[in-house]
Amino acid sequence: MGQFVAILKDSFREAVDGFVIYLMLGLSALLVVLVASISYKPAPAADALPKLLGGQPWEPPSRFTVIFPDRGKSTAPTGVPARVDYRPAAVEDTPGGGAKFVLRVRPHRDTPRMKFDAPGEKAEKGDKADTKEPNDDDPADDPKGPDGFRWAVYAWAQPAGEKVNNPFADKARRANPDKRLLELVTPPAATEADLKAVTDEDMAAFVRYQFATFAGTDNVTVTRRPGAAEPRYEFDVTVPTVSGARGWPHEISVLFGVFPPMKGFSLGQGLSFIQDQLVNGIGSAVALMISVVITAFFIPNLLRKGSVDLLIAKPIGRVQLLVYKYVGGLTFIFLIACVAVGGVWLATGVRSGSWDPSFLMVIPVLTFTFAILYAVSVVVAVFTRSAIAAILVTLGFMLFLYVFGKVKTFFDVNKVVGITELPEWSYTLVDTLNNVLPRYKDLDRLISRLVAESTQTVGDARLQGLLIDYPSWTGTIGVSLGFIAVMLALASWRFVKRDY
Repeated sequence: MGQFVAILKDSFREAVDGFVIYLMLGLSALLVVLVASISYKPAPAADALPKLLGGQPWEPPSRFTVIFPDRGKSTAPTGVPARVDYRPAAVEDTPGGGAKFVLRVRPHRDTPRMKFDAPGEKAEKGDKADTKEPNDDDPADDPKGPDGFRWAVYAWAQPAGEKVNNPFADKARRANPDKRLLELVTPPAATEADLKAVTDEDMAAFVRYQFATFAGTDNVTVTRRPGAAEPRYEFDVTVPTVSGARGWPHEISVLFGVFPPMKGFSLGQGLSFIQDQLVNGIGSAVALMISVVITAFFIPNLLRKGSVDLLIAKPIGRVQLLVYKYVGGLTFIFLIACVAVGGVWLATGVRSGSWDPSFLMVIPVLTFTFAILYAVSVVVAVFTRSAIAAILVTLGFMLFLYVFGKVKTFFDVNKVVGITELPEWSYTLVDTLNNVLPRYKDLDRLISRLVAESTQTVGDARLQGLLIDYPSWTGTIGVSLGFIAVMLALASWRFVKRDY
């Protein structure tokens, strides 16, 4: 242990002597201050609820129309026979940072006129889809068809069915080759009696669940109001507080309010951008490249005439010496990651009230990612004794891994969709390389998943997980560890065989 500490101190002294570590710490502190300058103020309920609920003809469907069966236990949503709109009315901000309003649920104007689906029967289209906006005061002007809201509550309460393929899969995959199509489960069969059996308590529980899942608000009080003619419904809704609600629209100010606040973004979207794009994306790439440059001098300096003679004369094996020096290089990036990532986590927690510790996983994953690159640097340094060669080769390998990750994604999608015709040997080559190369890009995608789950609402994170085909932690870390072991074994063999 004493030998390891001595070599670790030697590596640290090399970094400090070049003042580069101070530059890295300064950049980390600057990043933390930048993040700390960002404030998150919940938008007033009158502005936030229309954005959260949607419902206008020109807007996409509200996320509240997404239904997870089995009372939310199903990770895949089910389809709906008729879309409904959710609209707020009589909106008030309440003391304590909450909101009170009336939630109006009604059929959407584009809902087609359809005969009701009885079990085992196929739906039949009527004349045309309605093209005009339903009159708020005249339920008779609503599109005719199944009661979409009662059906949604019924489907939410039923067990999930079997997964089905979306008929628009090929078109969607061609439009988004990096994503896979959202998986759906079979909607339950329902009779008119089943829908009429849905109680007011079931409806209130469904609305509460939707707010918790897609707005991130807990302890919401929901009571159905009498008087609305079905298929229209009205509910008195009280949200005790929206502080820390990840799906609630926020006003985000940068640099302590120097610039006008950005509106329309949810708290989860703001935190996700900072943690995934700014820190895990740009910040990690810069940190890795600078760390490659700094640590590339450790091994060549060790192998200089005089230094290596003194070290190998001591009672320590050459392999042990090389491994200690390798671990010493990893501690450099580990310390920098602790300062940067830990500081960003503290800053966002204080400013936003979100204290999910999952983001701290970036520290060990960033260190492990650097371990892959540093293993290559060590091999090149031992064979060439040149820091410049180690830097150039390692940075080139880093770029190659990134590009290969993109290529692998394209081949995986093309195998399913058939975007273009490729020879069979190209698939074999890509799969073979993927089995032996470290999973640099996969590590980045896994961290993106952690960030999504820790910053976004449960519903949004679940939908993103269904749309993006994430790799497994076991395969990613296992293959990467094998690559590191091979690189260190090769470097150790050369170090043991070489005369100094």
